[in-house]
Amino acid sequence: MMTEKLIALWEGTLEGSEHDYAELHANLYPKLFVFASRILNDDELVDDLLQDLFIKFWETRQKIGKIKYVEAYFYRSARSIVLNHIRLVKHREAKLTLIPEPESVFSAEDIMVSKESDSLIKQQLVLVLNSLPAKQREILTMRFYDDLSYPQIAKILKIRYQSVINHVYRAIQKLREVSELSTFYAA
Repeated sequence: MMTEKLIALWEGTLEGSEHDYAELHANLYPKLFVFASRILNDDELVDDLLQDLFIKFWETRQKIGKIKYVEAYFYRSARSIVLNHIRLVKHREAKLTLIPEPESVFSAEDIMVSKESDSLIKQQLVLVLNSLPAKQREILTMRFYDDLSYPQIAKILKIRYQSVINHVYRAIQKLREVSELSTFYAA
């Protein structure tokens, strides 16, 4: 959705328009849900946290006031509420699952060999992704899974645009190194 439209919806919300806020919710909630679900692998908990966030925004909208970058503000707030939850609930370990574990399929030998090869590649990729620093993993998720632009990521994470590019570059370099090593060892 265009930034201007989101700003208009938020301004309508500031004036007390439940309709505008409902439309804002309908446009942003699905994206925020996917984003937060990648951090907290618990859909019910993510739903509860986001609903609480939207209720809080409605109740404190006058205090929040005008927002220049509505989508970035909501992403940053969603990220903040999820990370706060993780800090408060130390017995729960946050899981970032970028690629689900491949399922084992028992069938003809050709298919098994193919599946095993795919499984090994996916496992290596998951290991590499999980070995990346948390910030690089988060930025890769936002860039390639949430399809956010570099400037949007910079605004959400409150870091410089160039830092976002550097994190993506380093993460991709690490993925390439591992890819080259696995090709070398497979030969």
